[in-house]
Amino acid sequence: MLPARIAELSKRLIFMQVSLVAHAVLIALCYYVGSYRVEMARQQELVRDGAELSKQSSMQKQVLDMQQINDLLEQSGHAASSPPDEQTNFSATSLPKAPAELLGQARKLSMSIAEVERGLKAGELARIDGISKEQALKQLDAPAPAPAPVEAATPEQLAAEIAQLEQRARASLAQRQQELQRRMNGVAITPPEPPADPADSGGRRADAVRRGPSGDEVKDGVAGTTPGREEGEMADRIARFINSDIALPPDPSQHYYRDGERIFNPGRGQIPTVNAAAMHKGAGRMLGRDGTFANRIYVNSWYLIGPFEGKHGSALFSNYRYPPEDGVVLDAVYRGKDNRLLKWQYISADSYPLVPPDFAEDAVYYGYTELMLDRDQYLTLWLGADDDARVWLNDEPVWVGGNINKTSFWRDLYDTQNTYARDFNMTEGKRTVHFKKGRNKLFFKLANGPSRTFFSLVLTK
Repeated sequence: MLPARIAELSKRLIFMQVSLVAHAVLIALCYYVGSYRVEMARQQELVRDGAELSKQSSMQKQVLDMQQINDLLEQSGHAASSPPDEQTNFSATSLPKAPAELLGQARKLSMSIAEVERGLKAGELARIDGISKEQALKQLDAPAPAPAPVEAATPEQLAAEIAQLEQRARASLAQRQQELQRRMNGVAITPPEPPADPADSGGRRADAVRRGPSGDEVKDGVAGTTPGREEGEMADRIARFINSDIALPPDPSQHYYRDGERIFNPGRGQIPTVNAAAMHKGAGRMLGRDGTFANRIYVNSWYLIGPFEGKHGSALFSNYRYPPEDGVVLDAVYRGKDNRLLKWQYISADSYPLVPPDFAEDAVYYGYTELMLDRDQYLTLWLGADDDARVWLNDEPVWVGGNINKTSFWRDLYDTQNTYARDFNMTEGKRTVHFKKGRNKLFFKLANGPSRTFFSLVLTK
């Protein structure tokens, strides 16, 4: 009887142990699934917040553009004075302003632009009719009313109104540029046919006469005056702003070489030569007095984000566009390649060149940094990338790698004995650009196809 009792108790003990283990596994599984769901929900919320921040950053950039348009219009009315330093729009920020606040700023700027336009028209009317500006203002329409308060609206409605106000401001700036060009060029008027006998013309030439808006004869461009160099420079500044979003063509120096492989356009990347003996290398972002002396500076510190999903083959040269191109929001989180959660990382590279820490093929990366200079100056950018890179300086495109044949570039770089890494010269081309005193913002887009990837930006005089 006792052995049977012991056997029954043993069976019950085993059952209890199995039951406890099963319950523990079930609890652990529920905890894991619950934690996984909580984590996934948290990630989805971060991505949604990142998308919202990117939209706000894009709206903020439109408002900053309106501010610069207002400044350009004001400066165009005083072209003879020295223009202030141009503002830049491509800003890195942690938290953009709220849409309602941005709309309020956009409305105020829109009214300011309208008032500046009115003043410019009055000045032109006074110049043509020979009256005072006050009299000209009285002949124009009454000034525009004050901006209305910001009403409650959906984010989409706020964004749509900001976009509409920015487009209206751009149209005003384009019209002002055309006016400046007309003042420079005048209006061509063909005189009557001259007499057959040159002597009958009184020795006067039969050239076409150009006349300005007031009917005065144009002497070298402006009615009754010599051409205004400041007006021409102002028209050029406005044109640069209007066309700042137009991509540059590939560097012309890359287009006189032989054709490459089928997926490439004519041209190839070529590594420029350097004088290694005279080289004083440096790295960093602070250029000028109190810094370490160097004549070849590797820009090694960046905020990086990626990899995003990229294209393959020749398509990588016209790759997908992602939110960082609309505005750098350092607190934003995005969904990247292979469903990765992407955040901006600050990288100060210990070695040359810059290699993204999270490597992926067929991928897109972005980088943002700021350079501080002690004075205005021209510097040469030495640029190289595996595979393709585009670079913006202070919101203006300054380099497009382009669809070119880099086969020889990669062979010379990777498959032959060289000192390119030692000399900070993993470079396919260079371009001289203007840096302003103070803060200068650099932004790049790097597209990688198969195998290795890097980005190199080196500065020289």
